[in-house]
Amino acid sequence: MKRKTHLKLKHRGFTLVEVLLAVFVLEIGLLGVAGFYAYSLNIAKFARNETTAANLAQGLLDEQLSSSFDNLSVGEGGKTAYSSDPSSPFANFKKQVDIAWLAADLTASYTQIPGPGGNENMKKITVTVFWPFESGEKSFQMATIKAKH
Repeated sequence: MKRKTHLKLKHRGFTLVEVLLAVFVLEIGLLGVAGFYAYSLNIAKFARNETTAANLAQGLLDEQLSSSFDNLSVGEGGKTAYSSDPSSPFANFKKQVDIAWLAADLTASYTQIPGPGGNENMKKITVTVFWPFESGEKSFQMATIKAKH
């Protein structure tokens, strides 16, 4: 009589619990990557707008510096649209140019006559560019001094 041997079969494969656990771990990793991707897009948009604002501010500052000293009207400028054309890439940007007398202690004064110790030969030009971002508004500001020759 032949003896029957029982071979123990080794089960190859994964149990349902192992598969669910692996899917869960993979899902956590993919959610992290997706969250980082959304965050990086937001940061890239902010950086692009800030670079554009810096370039616009530099252009406005150069424009003011190219004017003669006497043609620079002292006063606080109002916030105006950079471009009135809605198809312009700068339609969402606003600008403000402030020009002030510069006192000896480097404080700015918007009055027509410099205060005590003031300097009638120097004006401070401040350019601010604004743009909408998320639920608020961001700005970029540059300033320089123009001297009378």
